[in-house]
Amino acid sequence: MPRVLLIGWDGADWRILDRLLERGELPNLQELVDRGQKDVLRSTVPTHSWAAWPSFLTGVDPADHGVYDILETVPGTHKQYPVTYRSIKERTFVEDLSAAGKVGVYADVPLMFPPPDIDGKILAGGVLPKGRTYSQPADLPDELEKAGVPWPINGMSWTTFRNRPEAYLDEALDITGKRIRATEWLMDNSDWDLMASVWVSVDRTQHALSNYVAPDHPDTARNEKTAIGAKVRDVYKQLDDAIGSFVSRARPDDLILFISDHGFQSVTRTIHMDHLLKRLGFLEFSASNVVFGPMQWGPVRKIARKAYDVLGLHGKVSLPQSVNWQKSKAYTTIRSTGEGVSINLAGREPDGIVDPGDFEKVRDRVMDALGSFVDPKTGRKPVKAIYKREEVFKGKHADLAPDILMEPEVGYSLTHARSAIEDADWISGDHRPEGVIVAVGPNVKPFEQPPLLIDLAPTILAALNAPSSV
Repeated sequence: MPRVLLIGWDGADWRILDRLLERGELPNLQELVDRGQKDVLRSTVPTHSWAAWPSFLTGVDPADHGVYDILETVPGTHKQYPVTYRSIKERTFVEDLSAAGKVGVYADVPLMFPPPDIDGKILAGGVLPKGRTYSQPADLPDELEKAGVPWPINGMSWTTFRNRPEAYLDEALDITGKRIRATEWLMDNSDWDLMASVWVSVDRTQHALSNYVAPDHPDTARNEKTAIGAKVRDVYKQLDDAIGSFVSRARPDDLILFISDHGFQSVTRTIHMDHLLKRLGFLEFSASNVVFGPMQWGPVRKIARKAYDVLGLHGKVSLPQSVNWQKSKAYTTIRSTGEGVSINLAGREPDGIVDPGDFEKVRDRVMDALGSFVDPKTGRKPVKAIYKREEVFKGKHADLAPDILMEPEVGYSLTHARSAIEDADWISGDHRPEGVIVAVGPNVKPFEQPPLLIDLAPTILAALNAPSSV
């Protein structure tokens, strides 16, 4: 019976990979491309991992699984906590495979904490709270430790390595190397039908160091010739070696899928969406912004995130948004990427002030202001496209989506700033919808239409002859 080997490079983009392939630096990926079908894999809206990976797991858009950001709000309050596997409001293919008697092994797939009780093995991915069980079975980390292939959790928090690229790269290569060895052991010591592993070092590296590898970044031509530039390429080479190792363990009739959850574009200018809303007259900050504001980006953010990680606060403390709700008509609702803004609507929000009868008028004003805003330094508009919620989402959880969705223009990030708009600082890349896919196998045919991230779940289930519940 054919199996499925899925290799995910979080954030991989053909803009960057094609250049490395042309130089012969990714020979194992090149072999997959030569053997199979290569295309762009369209991600979700919004284009960040916390919405995209649940779409991968369920085969539906955020409007039907309900996860739009890294944070979710406790109903009736302003308290926000990190999303988890339990935040996904749709059944996943993980459970469908197990119900069909298929064994899945999942290594660092994001948003699989807390791990579901399935027939298989899970090492949950994403930022994990300390002291909590992150694996299935619970003693899997101990088993890996005894086998001499320990599995490190967390790490590679690029924001904590602010302007220290060498230290970041050392940690990224070290952690990834250990996870590769543990994954090889899992492949060799599990009777798997699906082997799915996700590698986040690409995403983390491209956020901070795209200016050493992305062909369209204005600093790459100079930076790529440096020792740091060579070490950045080592991140990709390390994972390319892993592709060779994993594929060598596959059978001739297995389906091999190489994917990313989204792509990347270079960044030279950044926005803090709440600050921009304040500049445009729609938001006022609360007094707590004096404390929490500097934690959003810059040197204080580095210290705050370091303490957050060391103290194991993930999932244990609410992450506040310093908004004066009694004086604000709009606020950022996709805080991780700045792609979503909502109206502070009376009757819906705990402290809403906009009358429902004025909703459309206020939303139109906010959209007009955001869509027409011009960067005073470049003369360009940072927002490439702007949509009303109902223009994008139609599903059963569309009501949880932001009222306004945005797509950043090339060269801009809608987050990672201290002020309304400024030069990029320790960020040189951010997400775009165009990810990657290569499919290899005896039954693989050319793509009849552009592939979507939500196509992966039904494809995996069909390849393993397992029924879908979605």
